[in-house]
Amino acid sequence: MLFCLLCLYTQVFKVPVASGDVIVAGTDGLFDNLYNNDITAVVVHATRAGLEPQVTAQKIAALARQRAQDKNRPTPFSTAAQDAGYRYYGGKLDDITVVVSYVTAFGNS
Repeated sequence: MLFCLLCLYTQVFKVPVASGDVIVAGTDGLFDNLYNNDITAVVVHATRAGLEPQVTAQKIAALARQRAQDKNRPTPFSTAAQDAGYRYYGGKLDDITVVVSYVTAFGNS
């Protein structure tokens, strides 16, 4: 009998998109260290500069790593920890994976 452990944890989402949208997917190492507005700022700068999705992902990951190593800057993880009653400041070292996709109209390169 073939058993798929990954299948037990897989979720499928259908989200409508339009040309010009940017999709950012990442691990908890990304979202524990950067607020959505931090990610948005990098995406806006990168798209205005004409950077490719891979470069945009690298820039987001680099910023997340920088924040993970900062023991003084508030992060989503430190905010959640403090809300739960813990004295925690700064980022959280973790694996950081980022994938960025630019949505284009069908037939465009």
